[in-house]
Amino acid sequence: MKDMQWLKETVFCHRGLHNNRDVPENSRAAFLRAAEAGLGSELDVYLTRDGKLIVHHDPTLKRMCGKRVFPYNVDTSHLENYPLLGTKECVPLFEDVLKDLGEKGRLIVEIKTTSRVDSTCRAVYDALKDYKGKWCIESFNWHITDWWVKHHPEVVIGQLYDIYSFQFLPVKLRKQYKTMDFLAIPVKKPREEYFLPIKKAHPEKMVIMWTVRTPDTFETAKRIADNIIFECDDKKADNIALEKAKSFLS
Repeated sequence: MKDMQWLKETVFCHRGLHNNRDVPENSRAAFLRAAEAGLGSELDVYLTRDGKLIVHHDPTLKRMCGKRVFPYNVDTSHLENYPLLGTKECVPLFEDVLKDLGEKGRLIVEIKTTSRVDSTCRAVYDALKDYKGKWCIESFNWHITDWWVKHHPEVVIGQLYDIYSFQFLPVKLRKQYKTMDFLAIPVKKPREEYFLPIKKAHPEKMVIMWTVRTPDTFETAKRIADNIIFECDDKKADNIALEKAKSFLS
Protein backbone atom coordinates (compact mmCIF):
# COMPACT_ATOMS: atom_id res chain seq x y z
CA MET A 1 0.00 0.00 0.00
CA LYS A 2 1.47 3.33 -1.05
CA ASP A 3 1.82 6.11 1.49
CA MET A 4 -0.35 8.94 0.14
CA GLN A 5 -1.30 10.51 3.45
CA TRP A 6 1.56 13.03 3.47
CA LEU A 7 0.25 14.47 0.19
CA LYS A 8 -2.94 15.40 2.03
CA GLU A 9 -1.31 17.00 5.07
CA THR A 10 0.26 20.14 3.60
CA VAL A 11 -0.08 22.37 0.57
CA PHE A 12 2.82 22.68 -1.88
CA CYS A 13 4.79 25.74 -2.92
CA HIS A 14 5.39 26.14 -6.65
CA ARG A 15 9.18 25.93 -7.07
CA GLY A 16 9.62 26.58 -3.36
CA LEU A 17 8.41 29.49 -1.24
CA HIS A 18 9.95 32.22 -3.39
CA ASN A 19 9.26 35.81 -4.37
CA ASN A 20 11.64 35.99 -7.37
CA ARG A 21 13.39 38.97 -5.81
CA ASP A 22 15.71 38.10 -2.93
CA VAL A 23 14.44 34.49 -2.82
CA PRO A 24 14.41 33.08 -6.38
CA GLU A 25 12.28 30.18 -7.54
CA ASN A 26 13.85 26.71 -7.52
CA SER A 27 16.58 27.86 -5.15
CA ARG A 28 17.92 26.24 -2.01
CA ALA A 29 16.67 29.23 -0.04
CA ALA A 30 13.14 28.85 -1.43
CA PHE A 31 12.94 25.17 -0.49
CA LEU A 32 14.30 25.77 3.00
CA ARG A 33 11.86 28.64 3.47
CA ALA A 34 8.97 26.35 2.53
CA ALA A 35 10.11 23.56 4.86
CA GLU A 36 10.57 25.98 7.75
CA ALA A 37 6.98 27.14 7.20
CA GLY A 38 5.78 23.53 7.36
CA LEU A 39 5.00 23.42 3.65
CA GLY A 40 5.88 21.09 0.82
CA SER A 41 7.53 22.11 -2.45
CA GLU A 42 7.14 21.25 -6.09
CA LEU A 43 10.40 21.38 -8.05
CA ASP A 44 11.80 20.56 -11.48
CA VAL A 45 14.82 18.44 -12.38
CA TYR A 46 17.02 17.99 -15.44
CA LEU A 47 19.88 15.54 -16.00
CA THR A 48 23.03 17.35 -17.14
CA ARG A 49 25.69 16.17 -19.58
CA ASP A 50 28.00 15.33 -16.66
CA GLY A 51 25.41 13.02 -15.14
CA LYS A 52 24.17 15.28 -12.35
CA LEU A 53 20.63 16.41 -11.58
CA ILE A 54 20.00 20.13 -11.33
CA VAL A 55 16.86 21.92 -10.19
CA HIS A 56 15.54 24.27 -12.89
CA HIS A 57 12.27 24.84 -14.72
CA ASP A 58 12.73 26.56 -18.08
CA PRO A 59 14.12 24.98 -21.27
CA THR A 60 17.03 27.44 -21.07
CA LEU A 61 18.70 29.44 -18.28
CA LYS A 62 17.94 32.78 -19.99
CA ARG A 63 15.12 34.02 -17.72
CA MET A 64 16.69 33.05 -14.42
CA CYS A 65 20.42 33.42 -15.16
CA GLY A 66 20.61 35.65 -18.24
CA LYS A 67 22.36 32.94 -20.25
CA ARG A 68 20.89 31.05 -23.18
CA VAL A 69 22.21 27.71 -22.01
CA PHE A 70 20.25 24.47 -22.09
CA PRO A 71 19.97 22.90 -18.62
CA TYR A 72 21.33 19.58 -19.85
CA ASN A 73 24.50 21.36 -21.06
CA VAL A 74 25.29 22.89 -17.67
CA ASP A 75 28.71 22.05 -16.21
CA THR A 76 27.84 21.35 -12.59
CA SER A 77 31.41 21.93 -11.44
CA HIS A 78 30.84 25.63 -12.13
CA LEU A 79 27.32 26.31 -10.87
CA GLU A 80 28.56 29.60 -9.40
CA ASN A 81 28.47 30.84 -13.01
CA TYR A 82 24.68 30.57 -12.96
CA PRO A 83 23.36 32.97 -10.28
CA LEU A 84 19.58 33.16 -10.07
CA LEU A 85 18.15 36.62 -10.83
CA GLY A 86 21.36 38.31 -9.73
CA THR A 87 21.20 36.94 -6.17
CA LYS A 88 23.72 34.87 -4.25
CA GLU A 89 21.61 31.80 -5.00
CA CYS A 90 22.78 29.68 -7.94
CA VAL A 91 21.16 26.87 -9.90
CA PRO A 92 21.23 24.09 -7.30
CA LEU A 93 22.18 20.47 -7.49
CA PHE A 94 19.24 18.25 -6.61
CA GLU A 95 21.42 16.35 -4.14
CA ASP A 96 22.17 19.59 -2.27
CA VAL A 97 18.48 20.42 -1.98
CA LEU A 98 17.85 16.98 -0.49
CA LYS A 99 20.71 17.41 1.99
CA ASP A 100 19.40 20.85 3.00
CA LEU A 101 15.89 19.57 3.68
CA GLY A 102 16.67 16.22 5.28
CA GLU A 103 13.65 14.59 6.85
CA LYS A 104 11.69 17.86 6.67
CA GLY A 105 11.33 17.60 2.90
CA ARG A 106 7.92 17.09 1.33
CA LEU A 107 8.61 17.09 -2.39
CA ILE A 108 6.69 16.75 -5.64
CA VAL A 109 9.50 16.15 -8.13
CA GLU A 110 8.68 17.04 -11.72
CA ILE A 111 10.94 15.29 -14.21
CA LYS A 112 11.28 17.54 -17.23
CA THR A 113 10.72 16.14 -20.70
CA THR A 114 13.87 14.61 -22.15
CA SER A 115 15.01 12.23 -24.87
CA ARG A 116 17.06 10.41 -22.20
CA VAL A 117 14.12 8.95 -20.32
CA ASP A 118 15.85 5.88 -18.88
CA SER A 119 19.05 7.56 -17.68
CA THR A 120 17.17 10.54 -16.24
CA CYS A 121 14.63 8.43 -14.37
CA ARG A 122 17.35 6.14 -13.02
CA ALA A 123 19.31 9.15 -11.79
CA VAL A 124 16.22 10.51 -10.04
CA TYR A 125 15.51 7.16 -8.40
CA ASP A 126 19.13 6.79 -7.26
CA ALA A 127 19.01 10.27 -5.72
CA LEU A 128 15.77 9.59 -3.87
CA LYS A 129 15.78 5.91 -2.95
CA ASP A 130 17.44 6.46 0.44
CA TYR A 131 16.07 9.94 1.08
CA LYS A 132 14.44 10.23 4.51
CA GLY A 133 11.90 12.90 3.58
CA LYS A 134 8.67 12.32 1.65
CA TRP A 135 8.61 12.44 -2.13
CA CYS A 136 6.69 11.56 -5.26
CA ILE A 137 7.30 12.12 -8.95
CA GLU A 138 5.27 13.68 -11.75
CA SER A 139 5.81 14.56 -15.39
CA PHE A 140 4.03 15.85 -18.49
CA ASN A 141 5.84 13.16 -20.45
CA TRP A 142 3.90 9.91 -20.58
CA HIS A 143 7.05 7.96 -21.38
CA ILE A 144 8.49 9.13 -18.06
CA THR A 145 5.47 8.25 -15.94
CA ASP A 146 5.17 4.91 -17.72
CA TRP A 147 8.85 4.24 -16.89
CA TRP A 148 8.06 4.63 -13.19
CA VAL A 149 4.97 2.43 -13.42
CA LYS A 150 7.09 -0.29 -15.05
CA HIS A 151 10.28 -0.04 -12.96
CA HIS A 152 9.15 1.35 -9.61
CA PRO A 153 5.40 0.92 -9.16
CA GLU A 154 5.87 1.31 -5.39
CA VAL A 155 6.55 5.04 -5.90
CA VAL A 156 3.72 7.59 -5.83
CA ILE A 157 3.35 8.70 -9.46
CA GLY A 158 1.44 11.65 -10.92
CA GLN A 159 0.58 12.69 -14.48
CA LEU A 160 0.75 16.38 -15.32
CA TYR A 161 -1.59 17.93 -17.87
CA ASP A 162 -1.47 21.41 -19.39
CA ILE A 163 -4.28 23.43 -20.94
CA TYR A 164 -3.46 22.16 -24.42
CA SER A 165 -4.30 18.62 -23.35
CA PHE A 166 -7.88 19.30 -22.46
CA GLN A 167 -9.38 18.38 -25.82
CA PHE A 168 -7.94 14.88 -25.33
CA LEU A 169 -8.68 14.37 -21.66
CA PRO A 170 -11.95 12.43 -21.74
CA VAL A 171 -10.30 9.39 -23.37
CA LYS A 172 -6.73 9.66 -22.12
CA LEU A 173 -7.67 10.56 -18.59
CA ARG A 174 -9.69 7.40 -18.09
CA LYS A 175 -6.85 5.27 -19.46
CA GLN A 176 -4.06 6.96 -17.51
CA TYR A 177 -6.04 7.12 -14.29
CA LYS A 178 -5.71 3.37 -13.87
CA THR A 179 -1.95 3.55 -13.30
CA MET A 180 -1.53 7.03 -11.82
CA ASP A 181 -1.85 7.85 -8.12
CA PHE A 182 -2.73 11.47 -8.82
CA LEU A 183 -3.34 13.90 -11.65
CA ALA A 184 -1.90 17.40 -11.61
CA ILE A 185 -4.13 19.69 -13.65
CA PRO A 186 -4.03 23.44 -14.40
CA VAL A 187 -6.37 25.71 -12.52
CA LYS A 188 -6.71 28.11 -15.48
CA LYS A 189 -9.27 26.19 -17.48
CA PRO A 190 -10.65 23.35 -15.38
CA ARG A 191 -13.50 21.33 -16.78
CA GLU A 192 -15.33 19.87 -13.84
CA GLU A 193 -17.32 17.50 -16.02
CA TYR A 194 -14.05 15.77 -16.96
CA PHE A 195 -12.83 15.21 -13.44
CA LEU A 196 -15.70 14.91 -11.01
CA PRO A 197 -17.23 11.73 -12.53
CA ILE A 198 -13.85 10.01 -12.49
CA LYS A 199 -13.16 11.15 -8.94
CA LYS A 200 -16.53 9.76 -7.93
CA ALA A 201 -15.75 6.41 -9.56
CA HIS A 202 -12.20 6.34 -8.16
CA PRO A 203 -12.25 8.21 -4.84
CA GLU A 204 -8.83 6.81 -3.92
CA LYS A 205 -7.21 8.89 -6.68
CA MET A 206 -6.03 12.45 -6.04
CA VAL A 207 -6.33 15.61 -8.10
CA ILE A 208 -3.76 18.34 -7.42
CA MET A 209 -4.29 21.73 -9.09
CA TRP A 210 -1.58 24.15 -10.22
CA THR A 211 -0.73 26.98 -10.03
CA VAL A 212 -3.09 28.64 -7.55
CA ARG A 213 -2.23 32.33 -7.15
CA THR A 214 -5.46 34.31 -6.79
CA PRO A 215 -8.64 34.11 -4.67
CA ASP A 216 -10.62 33.03 -7.76
CA THR A 217 -8.30 30.14 -8.59
CA PHE A 218 -8.25 29.17 -4.91
CA GLU A 219 -12.04 28.80 -4.97
CA THR A 220 -11.90 26.84 -8.23
CA ALA A 221 -9.44 24.42 -6.69
CA LYS A 222 -11.61 24.12 -3.59
CA ARG A 223 -14.43 22.78 -5.76
CA ILE A 224 -12.37 20.22 -7.66
CA ALA A 225 -9.00 19.41 -6.12
CA ASP A 226 -7.69 17.43 -3.19
CA ASN A 227 -4.64 19.67 -2.87
CA ILE A 228 -2.88 22.60 -4.51
CA ILE A 229 0.46 23.81 -5.77
CA PHE A 230 0.47 27.56 -5.14
CA GLU A 231 2.40 30.81 -5.30
CA CYS A 232 1.91 33.85 -3.09
CA ASP A 233 3.64 37.21 -3.28
CA ASP A 234 2.73 39.97 -0.83
CA LYS A 235 3.91 42.55 -3.39
CA LYS A 236 1.18 41.50 -5.83
CA ALA A 237 -2.24 42.80 -4.89
CA ASP A 238 -4.18 39.98 -6.56
CA ASN A 239 -2.18 37.15 -4.96
CA ILE A 240 -3.58 35.02 -2.17
CA ALA A 241 -1.95 35.39 1.22
CA LEU A 242 0.19 32.58 2.58
CA GLU A 243 -2.26 31.91 5.40
CA LYS A 244 -5.07 31.62 2.84
CA ALA A 245 -3.10 29.02 0.89
CA LYS A 246 -2.37 27.09 4.08
CA SER A 247 -6.10 26.98 4.85
CA PHE A 248 -6.89 24.92 1.73
CA LEU A 249 -6.84 21.61 3.58
CA SER A 250 -8.77 22.81 6.62
